[in-house]
Amino acid sequence: MILKRRFRGIWICILTLTIFLTGCMSGEKDTKDEPGGVPKQTDSTANGDAGQEKDISGVSIGIEEALQLEHPDQKGKKVLQLQLKATNKTAEEKFVDVFEMSVWNQEGKKLRIYPGDNLGTKLAPGKSVKGNGYYVIEGKGPYKVRYENTETKDKQEWTINKVKDMTEDASEK
Repeated sequence: MILKRRFRGIWICILTLTIFLTGCMSGEKDTKDEPGGVPKQTDSTANGDAGQEKDISGVSIGIEEALQLEHPDQKGKKVLQLQLKATNKTAEEKFVDVFEMSVWNQEGKKLRIYPGDNLGTKLAPGKSVKGNGYYVIEGKGPYKVRYENTETKDKQEWTINKVKDMTEDASEK
């Protein structure tokens, strides 16, 4: 009799665990367009240029300007500075971080983040913040920028066609 109760208890635990794990796994979806492709945009609109604000999980993020700067450590290298503005449009605190943003050049190569004064902060409801994101330039633009909220997996993309050259080379011309 005791053996039957234990067997029934173990069977119920296994069944409950199986149902729980199946429920957890069913929420994952593959968002690839093509085999080697880029994840789909969550917004149905076309890619916007710098200056256009887009909503990611209740936070409006806009790229106000893109600048090309001299790399302070490596002569001849350039750094892309993205001037950003973010506004929390929700009733709860949100986190905004440049490390959730990726930038690709014209050839599709991902640019490395330059360890500068990159934006990363908590935003109270209704509050805005301005900050920068820095990336080591390799190759040429236009640049594709994607912000992906790591918690919700919401994404938005921008295309940066114009980069204002702030290097010494530009001032000599």
